[in-house]
Amino acid sequence: MRFDEIDAIKTQKDPNSCYRLDDEQLYTITEWDGTDLLHNTKDGVVDYVRGELTTVLFKINKAQTEDDDEAAFEVAKEYLEQFSAIEEEK
Repeated sequence: MRFDEIDAIKTQKDPNSCYRLDDEQLYTITEWDGTDLLHNTKDGVVDYVRGELTTVLFKINKAQTEDDDEAAFEVAKEYLEQFSAIEEEK
C-alpha cells in the first residue's frame, strides 16, 4: 500500500477530519473518573479497550512477577470496580 493511501485511510478514520464519512456512527466513552471521550469511531473504541486491558494486564503481571498476590488482586479489583462488577459478599 502506498503512503498516500495510508494517509487517506487515517484521515477518513480521524473523527476531527472533514473527510470522515458523515453516516459513520460515533460513540462516547465514559472513563472511570467520569471524563467523557467524545466522537470515537468503532476502531477508536476497540483501541481504547485494548489500551485499558493492556495496562491492567501489565500491572497484574508485574505484581505477580514480584510475587505480590495482594497487589495483583487490588489491580483486578480496581478494574472491576469501574463497572460495578465486583462487590464484597456479606
